[in-house]
Amino acid sequence: MGYLAVILMVGLLLYSIIRYASDKKSVQEVRGYYLLVDKKKEDHSGKCYGVFQQDQKQIECELPFSLYLHLQVPQRGYLYAKDKKVKSFKTKE
Repeated sequence: MGYLAVILMVGLLLYSIIRYASDKKSVQEVRGYYLLVDKKKEDHSGKCYGVFQQDQKQIECELPFSLYLHLQVPQRGYLYAKDKKVKSFKTKE
């Protein structure tokens, strides 16, 4: 009976480790209407970031430089981001 309990516990431990690892590898996509509330540019790396807000949720994603120059704060639009990098931000302009 004790061996069965140990085998069951080890099996559950392995299952949870594999599930956690697969969740970490999955690609995180963000889609929806967001408000651009802030733009940031890091001097040492030259990367540009935008802070987007939807209700109480706030995310920070890397912006392409051309989009960084084009956008005004605050601006609302449809955001599509993948792995914390903005692929598109469409406004009604």
